[in-house]
Amino acid sequence: MKEGPLLSAEVISFLNINKDGFYIDATAGMGYLSEVILNELGEKGNLLMTDLDKELCSLLKKNEIFRDSRITIENADYCDMPALLKSKNLPAADGILFDFGVGTYQLNSERGFSFMKDDFLDMRYNSGGAGPKAWDVVNSFPEKELAGIIYEFGEERRSRRIAKSIVEERKKHPIDSASQLADIIKKCARGGKTHPATKTFQALRIFVNSEMDNVRKVFSFLQEILKPGGRAVFLTFHSIEDRIVKTELKKLASDGAIELLTKKAVKATHAQSRIQPRARSIRLRAAQIT
Repeated sequence: MKEGPLLSAEVISFLNINKDGFYIDATAGMGYLSEVILNELGEKGNLLMTDLDKELCSLLKKNEIFRDSRITIENADYCDMPALLKSKNLPAADGILFDFGVGTYQLNSERGFSFMKDDFLDMRYNSGGAGPKAWDVVNSFPEKELAGIIYEFGEERRSRRIAKSIVEERKKHPIDSASQLADIIKKCARGGKTHPATKTFQALRIFVNSEMDNVRKVFSFLQEILKPGGRAVFLTFHSIEDRIVKTELKKLASDGAIELLTKKAVKATHAQSRIQPRARSIRLRAAQIT
């Protein structure tokens, strides 16, 4: 899979970069889009890069590209953005980018995000943080609750069958690794264009990291962290995230708090998807503070 920024031209267009402005990449990841934003900034421009993954932030700080006086890198949860700006004495931003979902760094890590690897089932973005690991969910949650998580966050129609198989298997021995779990799912949910474990792994990751609750929280403080005329760009990678962003933006627009810049979600072109297959599922929405 080709690495690099997704929808970079579209992101820059909707952020409408002021070369002397202050911008935030709230989910920096490997910094691909941060680099694109940085290239648009002048000498007086500033960029705040934040990510919940502590290991990833350490890597970003070692990257020569981001050893720039205009950049600040913080290991932080984007839900804490108002407090972070206040603690660092930073102003409201001219623009902010939220690139939701799991990144390639996590998929390539040893935390159980990928069903293609034999890693321990952790799945937390902040591996040293509080909250249950995917292992806890898989090995201790009641069957009905487990099925509910898989259905709600994975939109998996075979959720009950999968949950039942997981519970039956864990009675014999703990389900410790991603590959173990994937094999269990594959035996009871064959077929389809994608791997049978895809939706279940998505559901566990979303639940463990409270992803949907966190996405909703963003819209409660958007006006606080952006100046009037400031812009927010949202990238989502599955329908659940996109529905939340769409719904919350419409609420703010109806209240007169924002102006919608995208009537419909912007999607990758066929050519972009061919170069970067992950772009096939991407949806971009943008808004401006009134």
